[in-house]
Amino acid sequence: MRDNAEFFASMKSLIDGWCDRRALAPLARLLPAYLAFNGLTDSWGDLLDALEAVRASGRDGLPESELAVVGDLIRAAERAIYRR
Repeated sequence: MRDNAEFFASMKSLIDGWCDRRALAPLARLLPAYLAFNGLTDSWGDLLDALEAVRASGRDGLPESELAVVGDLIRAAERAIYRR
């Protein structure tokens, strides 16, 4: 991910797809952190925690392509938090 715009576009695309399919479990994990995001480090941490929870619980129900995007988002959130 090159920047925040790409990060949030990818996240929005996942959320839209999950809404269309009514994939409630990943939505329930990600939406609270997504909706409360304020750009501060704590919010990035909340997004990271939510994305990791989606990855951990989604291995059975999410397609590999979506899990790959979740993995990309996790790495980008880690870079935002830890400035890697």
